[in-house]
Parts: sequence; C-alpha cells; structure tokens
Amino acid sequence: MSHLQYTAKSHHLQWNLKQLSKICHQLYRNYCPESFKHRRKVNLSKVSDQSLLVLLILQAELGIKSQRHFYRICQLFSCGRLLERSRFNRRARQLIWLVQLIRQAMNTQLSLDTIVIIDSFPLSLCQPVRNYRTRIFNGLADIGYNASKNLWFYGFKVHMLVTLSDYILNYVVTPASVHDIRAVEDLLENCHHSYILADLGYLSRELRNS
Repeated sequence: MSHLQYTAKSHHLQWNLKQLSKICHQLYRNYCPESFKHRRKVNLSKVSDQSLLVLLILQAELGIKSQRHFYRICQLFSCGRLLERSRFNRRARQLIWLVQLIRQAMNTQLSLDTIVIIDSFPLSLCQPVRNYRTRIFNGLADIGYNASKNLWFYGFKVHMLVTLSDYILNYVVTPASVHDIRAVEDLLENCHHSYILADLGYLSRELRNS
C-alpha cells in the first residue's frame, strides 16, 4: 500500500529529484575530494555518486527510516532500478562521510544565530521489559537511564548542537550509558558561537573554568 501511495505521487517526486539533482551535482563538484571522484573503476559504475547522493537526500526529505522501504520507492526512478538492494546499500554507506563533509562545509556559509543549544534524547531499540534479552546492535548499544521518563532503556543516545532556528550544526550518537559530558568535545568542534545553552549534564569542571 505504501508503495502505491508513493507511485501516485511519482510526478511530485520526479520534480523533487530534478531540483535535488541540480543542487547535489554542484555540492559534489565543490566538496568531494578529487581522489574519491577519480577512484579506481569509478567510471564502470552503473549509477554515479551524484545520483546516489540525490537519492539519499530524498530519503531524508521524505523522512523514510527503513532502507528496504526506500529501496522499493527508488524503483520509481531510472537510476534506482540499476542497482540490486545489497549493492545499493553498500554504495549508500560509502557516501555517508561525504554527506557529513558537505554538511560541515555548509555550516561555514550560513548566517548562524549567536545562541546555540546542546541537548540529548534517547533512541530506544525495544520495550524496557526486553532490555536484558535483546541482541540487536549487540556490542554497540547498551542500557541507559532516561531521567525525564524515569525509566531504563536499551539503545543509543543522540546528542545535538542546534541553533534557535532549528538548524543542526553537529550531532553525536553514543551508547545509552554514555554520560552527556563525554559528547561535549565532539559536539563543540569548530563551534565559535558566543552563547551555548545546555543543562548541567553537559557542564564539566573544565568547561566551568573555561
């Protein structure tokens, strides 16, 4: 049913794809390292890096979290039909670092707010009753405490640095048990804002004295 719903909106998606294609080709040309552009056998690829980048950004715009679900939607587009799912997933993972690189480059070009905010939220992978039985992301996720809901959860914790206008400057994903203080250094990398708002969980002795 969901596939039929997106098929009905195919004209709208095709229009979005054309707009995103223009933007992504420009970003790829400006920010992608030459060594990656001209890597071995890149000319033999059925789908270009730029086309895959367009699809990844379209996935984010549509808010689709399931890679399997999004792969089915990609069949609406000619470039999406050229790669099998395992190959598509593998190529997409190879471009995640480039998306991060482009985001960081765009951060330097924006007129940002003077005030930014640091906060975190839990990313639970199961119901609390299954905390000690689940094996998903074993070795990566673990059990942490969500003080706002007064419960223990299994999964990850997402830390974000955002502006007052809701623009995400940086983010860090940690296991659920990691204390907020341990994410501050990575979050504030290349941050030059005058005021940073955060709760006491992010305030270490070093930050208090700085």
